[in-house]
Amino acid sequence: MISKETASEIVSGKGWLRNTPSSFRSAVLKRCLLEHFGAGTPIYAIDDEPGGLYGLVEGGLGISIAPRELGPYTAHFAMPGTWFGEGSAFTRQPRKVGLTAARPTTMLHLPLRGVDEIVGGDPAAWRLFGLLALDHLDLAMGGSDDLMIRNHVKRFVAVLLRLGDCRVATPANDQPIEVDLNHEDIAYMANVARTTAGAILRRLEADGLVTLSYRCVGILAPDTLRKMLLD
Repeated sequence: MISKETASEIVSGKGWLRNTPSSFRSAVLKRCLLEHFGAGTPIYAIDDEPGGLYGLVEGGLGISIAPRELGPYTAHFAMPGTWFGEGSAFTRQPRKVGLTAARPTTMLHLPLRGVDEIVGGDPAAWRLFGLLALDHLDLAMGGSDDLMIRNHVKRFVAVLLRLGDCRVATPANDQPIEVDLNHEDIAYMANVARTTAGAILRRLEADGLVTLSYRCVGILAPDTLRKMLLD
């Protein structure tokens, strides 16, 4: 089982926490609890009572939303290094999104009392927590922009890249990027029919760009997929 020290190194090497000062990073990590969740287990649900922040160490998360008439439905998939929960920390209002473990998942949990301790000692630390909200704003704007792509194949590919956290850049390692979502979920997110999503995925698989298995798409060639968006 992964240690808290190793977990801290993972979340310090990517995402929001990597872009904060070392003193703040240390203050966050020393107050975090290491928690484990089985596949299908909710971390928290929409409208749950306010709570702290969660950083994804290992595994994957389905992110659900219900902002208007429809929902809840899965809108995103989170990879290690991603943090959530700043909204409730700021407002002390119920959760706006839900997180569910898509596979066995390990997370670091910064409780609300930990947030309060940090900003109690340094009120300017709120700005560093605010960077996480800006990260999520960037993600939402990029996702909205991709959904305006008229070509349905390119739109689907753009959504798939976002889900694999490789929409802009490719991870340093050469391992397949596994997105633990079924074809129906991805089709809904890309605003295409399920049969259309299946046809696109089979074509990408035939071209050696992805692998397909039960409730999982493995992204093999992010660079090539991104080039498709420029053609």
